[in-house]
Amino acid sequence: MPLGPVADILADIRELMGASYAAVWDASDRAHVPTLLEFSAVDGVAPTLDSRTTGLVRQSAEQGVGAMCTDADTIRFAATPVSVADGERTVLTIGSRQAPIAMTRDRLRHWLPRFASRIERLRTLVISRAAHERHERSADLVLFTATQLQEQRSVEELGEVLCTAAAQLTGARRVALVRWHALDAKGEIAYATRGHMVTPEWPVDRGSEVAKACESDRMTMIEDATQRGDGFVVYGGTEMKRTLASLAIVPMRAQEGVIGALVLESDPPSHIVESDAKNLRLLALLGTAALETLWEIEEINRRARTDALTGLANRQQFEERLTRIVMETNRFGGSCALIVIDIDRFKHVNDTFGHQVGDEVLKEVSRVLQNAVRTVDLCARYGGEEMALLLPQTDLAGAGLLAERLRRAVCDEPVRVKGHEIPITISLGVAAYPEGSSSRDELFAAADRALYSAKRAGRNKVIAGSV
Repeated sequence: MPLGPVADILADIRELMGASYAAVWDASDRAHVPTLLEFSAVDGVAPTLDSRTTGLVRQSAEQGVGAMCTDADTIRFAATPVSVADGERTVLTIGSRQAPIAMTRDRLRHWLPRFASRIERLRTLVISRAAHERHERSADLVLFTATQLQEQRSVEELGEVLCTAAAQLTGARRVALVRWHALDAKGEIAYATRGHMVTPEWPVDRGSEVAKACESDRMTMIEDATQRGDGFVVYGGTEMKRTLASLAIVPMRAQEGVIGALVLESDPPSHIVESDAKNLRLLALLGTAALETLWEIEEINRRARTDALTGLANRQQFEERLTRIVMETNRFGGSCALIVIDIDRFKHVNDTFGHQVGDEVLKEVSRVLQNAVRTVDLCARYGGEEMALLLPQTDLAGAGLLAERLRRAVCDEPVRVKGHEIPITISLGVAAYPEGSSSRDELFAAADRALYSAKRAGRNKVIAGSV
């Protein structure tokens, strides 16, 4: 923190004492060398400490007494404590780089502590004023953010407003908004500032620092995280343990429990400090009210478009995506493909083992299919035991290779449920657009005919179809 008035009084001390420089040092941390806070030097060069003067600064800070470095009858360096209260240990020093300090030992002992007392009062005043100004700026920023949050209509927009405000409040370099699912004890990134190592949908795993804070509903505030030598796993996923300088995790609690968190990281230590905690909690509270509504709407929409049993997309979402993918193919070129899948002899499974076992078979086959496709693909339960895969930017040959891999994956691993080991096979029909079909409806009709050809051919087969 720049303390201009302190530098001015240090210049007066230097001139009155006939020294080359006057400086204030922070010697609070015994594990590290004293840190230069402010100085005034004849040549403008920041002073440094050698092993001897370092020892004198430490002695002055820890014992609360003055100390001098002499050469015969001449004085080269002198130190006296400025403040030893509230854990802070600051020391005023004067030194000479060439000629001795132009003041006697007795006069130094008389005047140096007096100057130190003046510096202590001045530093307290300047720091208090800076804290007050920061508080006012923070209050203005929180008020402005509250107004902005009312105007946003998407999670991405809300995330940007919240994360930007958190960064401005604290000086944090990286900020992320986490969505937390309390029942599953896991979450994912909803928004992250530019240049962050995590991106939206990055998983937040149990055991990570964020998960611990969300599960306990307790704010984490670490001003200097460099002391933790083994590092942190902040989120989880593929993240390795890494070192941080400052870390804050602020849970966002709604009426039903924690729904998310703001996560702040900084490279320099003490950028995120305890005095920020109140404003960060207020920011999280403001964000919670807005996000809770949006996330509830998202969840309602997701359920309306998701098959409750398998977790796959339902027929409504499939129909919408099929139309969109064909339109995108027309616009950007290339091919898209469709695989229609039917579980062979599924009625026999239900009749033999019961519908509960049949449901478990559906869920297991769905899991195999979902795990085998790309993020951009859509896996849907079209109806009953029939499923469908939509593959953007995929030609007929590529879709056929994927279909064969899926057929083998299901065939090679029996479904084990309730003490039963049930061999399952699937039949698959494949079609592509525009190769082999000229419209959205023809694409589905071609894949459906290919599926029934596969079943008539003995089941457990892949057949590619066309109009």
